[in-house]
Amino acid sequence: MDTMINVWAVVEHVRVASGAAELAIFTAILYWFFTSSRVADMLEVVGERVGGWCGRDSTSLRHAVRARRRPRHDIYAKLDAEIAARNTALYRLKDGPNIPPPQPLQKAPSGLACSRCAPLSRESWQDVKSTDSGNVINILDIGRQAFANGGVVARWFYDLSHCLRLINYDYTDIVPSVLRDERFQKALEEKTQEELRKLAEENQDGRGDSVAAAHYANVRKRVETRALKVLMDISSAMSNNVLRLVAWVCHKAIRRIASGGCGTRTACVERLRRAKAAGLPLVFVPLHRSHFDYILLTFTLYLMGLRPPLVAAGDNMRIPFFGWFLRGCGAFYIRRRVDGSEYHGDPIYKTALRAYILNSLAANNNLEFFIEGGRTRTGKPQAPKAGILSVIMDAYLDGTIDDALLVPATVNYDKLVDGNFVREQLGMPKQMETFWSAFRGIWRTLNTNHGSIRVDFNQPISLKELVTSFQKYNYLKGPVERALTPPNNNLSVNLDKQILYNHSHSSLYGDDVSTNHKMMVEAIGRHLVYDAAQATSLMSTNVLAYVLLTEQRQGCSIKQLSEAFGKRNVALNRAGRDLYNGNTATVIKHAMEMLGRGLVRREGSGDKQIIKPQLTIAASLELSYYANTVVAHYAAPAILATALESVINQPNADQEVIRHNELIEASLQLCEVLSQEFIVCPPCHRIEERMTDAIQSLIEEDVLISFEKNSGIEEQQWSRRFAKTFDDDDEEFEMPDPTRHIKYRISSKPEAVAERRRLVLTIRPLLEAYAATCRCLVDGSQKEVLRKTLDSLIEDYTQNRMPYGEAASMDAIRNCQRILRQWGVVDMYTEKRERRLRICEPYRNANALQSICNNIYKFNMDTPLLQ
Repeated sequence: MDTMINVWAVVEHVRVASGAAELAIFTAILYWFFTSSRVADMLEVVGERVGGWCGRDSTSLRHAVRARRRPRHDIYAKLDAEIAARNTALYRLKDGPNIPPPQPLQKAPSGLACSRCAPLSRESWQDVKSTDSGNVINILDIGRQAFANGGVVARWFYDLSHCLRLINYDYTDIVPSVLRDERFQKALEEKTQEELRKLAEENQDGRGDSVAAAHYANVRKRVETRALKVLMDISSAMSNNVLRLVAWVCHKAIRRIASGGCGTRTACVERLRRAKAAGLPLVFVPLHRSHFDYILLTFTLYLMGLRPPLVAAGDNMRIPFFGWFLRGCGAFYIRRRVDGSEYHGDPIYKTALRAYILNSLAANNNLEFFIEGGRTRTGKPQAPKAGILSVIMDAYLDGTIDDALLVPATVNYDKLVDGNFVREQLGMPKQMETFWSAFRGIWRTLNTNHGSIRVDFNQPISLKELVTSFQKYNYLKGPVERALTPPNNNLSVNLDKQILYNHSHSSLYGDDVSTNHKMMVEAIGRHLVYDAAQATSLMSTNVLAYVLLTEQRQGCSIKQLSEAFGKRNVALNRAGRDLYNGNTATVIKHAMEMLGRGLVRREGSGDKQIIKPQLTIAASLELSYYANTVVAHYAAPAILATALESVINQPNADQEVIRHNELIEASLQLCEVLSQEFIVCPPCHRIEERMTDAIQSLIEEDVLISFEKNSGIEEQQWSRRFAKTFDDDDEEFEMPDPTRHIKYRISSKPEAVAERRRLVLTIRPLLEAYAATCRCLVDGSQKEVLRKTLDSLIEDYTQNRMPYGEAASMDAIRNCQRILRQWGVVDMYTEKRERRLRICEPYRNANALQSICNNIYKFNMDTPLLQ
């Protein structure tokens, strides 16, 4: 009996609980029914129809319902008020003058294709009915806007709802296609025959051929097993479910770490959507700043309704757990080094990678690879690594693909997600990525405010159009057969070709590729890097760091900093750069918070407060990282201003007047010295043309004053075109230099002197590092020479002999050694697995070495401008 009573008691509790649940569900349905905007619209329409049939005023029911609503929910009253205001405004317009409404702030179009080498791409993928106003959307708000009128659950969990409704894409397995690839099978057969030959040579009993034939099946199987392992290590495992999971996690993570959101230009996305309709594969070519770039670009494209690409990631990112997630998001892993490493000459790996890339494009997959190779350690754009680009270009040239659309892309942060690279710049070894280092990095990132993030995409550029254009540039053709040292080099003729030749690398096939082909791949790669760098959105931290290191290095008041900061904003905006919005004081305050007290310090309070940059070596290096994004923009005028100082500071030089040809010659020499640091112009433009444009910009800034209209510059360009019509063998005909009579007066106004000083300080730390590298040049291990040079710079800074802490940079020292190697001054070789450096003849003589190094020393001159 007690058992039955207990059973009935349980049943009663269940009935009561179920009744309460039903009541809660019914109440929620009623709440949704009477608060949903869709239901309200439906009731309003029904009420108006019923009132109309009954002969009553159709608005009476609506007004009766509104009267019972609370004022804060009466959105229809606001709509009626707006309609009445518009009607009243229409009557006023009829009676009064026609005054146009205020227009929103317009930004210059950004990220357009080059008008010289890609004019068709520049005119394509654009909406002719609308203009690019520069509007930026926060991609984190897409879901919130899409489900603003949805139900209760959709409005509360809009991130999850958005991720669940993202498009499903068909990602087929590429591995079977690669295994059937003809070139891949040919590479397997060649490797098998090579192994059989080795086996025959090891067999000493005279039965080599028979033994090799008997073991062919075993050798072939072993080669195929190894090739399959190589291919599986490369291949991606992109999954729609993993993409949705990572998209939801990114929503939450970015909201936590980026208080300013993650923005992108609406015009960029619209161009990509139109290009997608062309049916050609999109190849995204971003610059690389952070490990977060891998996810962020995929996340942005996925949320905007575009197919996420397969991403080429370094095999150092293949770490437990996180590597699996990256592979699920589209990462395929490549070896960081192929040529010059233990894998040099591995035909299976090279063929497998090439086949995987081409079969991925054939399967309608988009592709993404970081053209700089690794992350930039200095904040400046790096020279391109053209390995994967050469594969895509070779596929186009041999007809494997009809065309591809190259899309330069950039990511920039108010505060860098990966921390800083000060340790590596001071010569400490790079810390390898592990599970625990990745976990600690993610935890540290999630507990730090990184401000705003910008992801931008340039206009898609046709690879076919680029190749056709660069094949017409004759000044880029032909190899440089020997090292061209500064005294023996005609830079106005050879500099453009020489830079491409020195920077071109062998493709994934080895050294059997023609020099012209390498130079064309290098030229296209440098053009993509230049386009991406020019379209990079400048953050407030970039501009503030640049102003503090160049214009206000000794400190200044808040008012002086605001004036310098605002002036720099105006100049950059006039140059077409994409900048932030906001009040100057608010933007400076935000930038100082992002940089932190470790980089910018405040002294005093109130109106007497002084802002100073922290000038320790570590702080200077980190500040220079942020500033170098702006330094790359001012590279050409900074080179010209430094060349100007080098000319007028020579003994017996005129301090007030300078000739055009002297200024151009000195600036071209400095362009060659800093060719490892900057890409001053796209390869479709001559560097001399860029320097001429820089002269015009200095004239506009009243730094230089022209005596008269310089028609000689146009005459010089015309005369060179005219001279090309003559036979090259006619050595007796020599055209006079039409610019030999052009002169400029150097302005002595305080504003002009301040502008010259700013431009000289822009690249002065680099020249200090280059000069120290030349002074410390000795035979020995490259690591020891680097350490000796770095110690010399640190000692000079601590002893106040050199005021630039950011000059103590390993990257600058290595780049100077590369320049000296290109000049034939030093040679680098490997001995017992150690990289070594030796001085070549005739520069083992101290006088000869000093003579060649003077080509660097003369630009690091002592000048009253910096005192």
